[in-house]
Amino acid sequence: MSPLWRWPQAVVVFLAMVCLDSVSGEEEKAPKVSKVNVGISVMLLGSIGFMMALFELTHCYRKTMAMYSWKAISATISIFSAVLIFQGVNGLVEAYILEGASESTELVVVFAHMLAWFIALQFLLAIITGVMPIKGFNPRFDNLEVMEARLKTFAILLGHITGFAAIHAFAVLQNQVADTALEALAFAFLPWVVIFVAGRLTDSVRERIALIGDNKKEKHEAMWDDETEETEDDVVGLAVSFCFVQGVRFAIGGHLPNDEGDEPNAIEANHTTWEAGLLVFVGVVLAAIEILRVIYIQHAIPRLTCQLKNIIAMTFAWCLFYGTDWCLAARLFGEQQGMTKQVSQALCVTIFAMMMIFCLEVIQDFKHVDHTIDEAIRAVINAIGILIGVAWEKAFDVAVAEATETVDLLPAQWSKLLLSVCLAGMVVPAWYRHIMPNILLIEAEEEGKALDVTEDLQEAHAVEQGATRSLQEPLLQSGSGSEEAKLREACEYYQKKIAELEKDVRRADELQQKNAVLEESMAGISSQLAELQSVADKLIN
Repeated sequence: MSPLWRWPQAVVVFLAMVCLDSVSGEEEKAPKVSKVNVGISVMLLGSIGFMMALFELTHCYRKTMAMYSWKAISATISIFSAVLIFQGVNGLVEAYILEGASESTELVVVFAHMLAWFIALQFLLAIITGVMPIKGFNPRFDNLEVMEARLKTFAILLGHITGFAAIHAFAVLQNQVADTALEALAFAFLPWVVIFVAGRLTDSVRERIALIGDNKKEKHEAMWDDETEETEDDVVGLAVSFCFVQGVRFAIGGHLPNDEGDEPNAIEANHTTWEAGLLVFVGVVLAAIEILRVIYIQHAIPRLTCQLKNIIAMTFAWCLFYGTDWCLAARLFGEQQGMTKQVSQALCVTIFAMMMIFCLEVIQDFKHVDHTIDEAIRAVINAIGILIGVAWEKAFDVAVAEATETVDLLPAQWSKLLLSVCLAGMVVPAWYRHIMPNILLIEAEEEGKALDVTEDLQEAHAVEQGATRSLQEPLLQSGSGSEEAKLREACEYYQKKIAELEKDVRRADELQQKNAVLEESMAGISSQLAELQSVADKLIN
């Protein structure tokens, strides 16, 4: 059975157990089933099915399907950890600073909170790469691969935390100033402008820091600059897309959700299926526009093009998520909100997303697919991975809130922070050690394929231009300039090949070390077997 169809099994088990309590109530002679027992039963059966489905997807015989499954899991874990940390800190801010504060004070505090995470992002990534040396911390200049894994892990995590802080800050401002749907939609450009300007300022500071001393940007300094830029682009995508979808929901449903994207239960239950479908349609149309842009518009504007791609991808994810939310609230749950609804929604979105990934992956495997279409498909699949992360983010948020409300030992905000720190302390190291290496390997393979395609196109274009020049140039002409250019191109080509060979040599050395360890362990096992054999011979004799 294809691993794709293991996902519905978990949902079928979950929904069947959710309905158990209502069915038992209809039978007069049937014993009453405790809701707590039903919940524990659902958790047990659903978690087993869900874990095995994840295992099959990540070890799928279709390599591309396994690759996108790893990406979706990584996005989910990063968003989960970011939500835990942000909500824990934000709970303290709301309890001890914002309680009873005016709207203007609230704005100052939430934007200061966002700015604090934005600045922490810059400093922590600089420490990880060794740009800002800290006594007692080894940035691992001797092993850039370890540095890259650390940098990527904490860049994604801090980027998502900063992104949720930006969402909270700008959504609070949007709720205060937007009175109409048009104002709410136009407001979405404000976070883009603010974060873009902040990013340009920090970029200029990073460039100056990198050139201090030797007036040259080293490898680790370039890694710090590039990864921080990419993280800032992710922050733009999260904040702008959320505010835009808030405006779209206001235009379709007639009510502006609060700064967390929630609506009163009565209003959410009254949304029609047509409204939910229209919201999903907006997201699909934007995704289609992005695909067409990738195929037909090859020119890219530094930073802006990447930010636009992130905004559209995350808008697609938010639209599908809230469209599903409206549909489930209207058709199944009504005004009964809570953990059951959030987990059901997350499972439904996950199955739908994995089916979409499977279909797109089949299209991507066609041999006649152009590389631009292949790139567009990857962009959509990455957006679907974000959709899965967003769906589970809401479930995580509700889970933490409901778990901490029943704890009497500590205040709710401190219980939330403690729970967040403990869970993040368990999840993030495992994500860094076991999932991030797979993601880096996947990205390296994707970059290698893109580089191969780009080089082939450049070579074909160069051959075509050379043939045209040879027909146009006079027969008697000095060729020193063209020969020099060819020599430069040849040098660059061989430098790239040397770099690739050096990577292969490093990998070969690592494999030799692993083989030596295995040989030592095999020798030890062989000696133990020989001793056991001698003992057995003595016993027999």
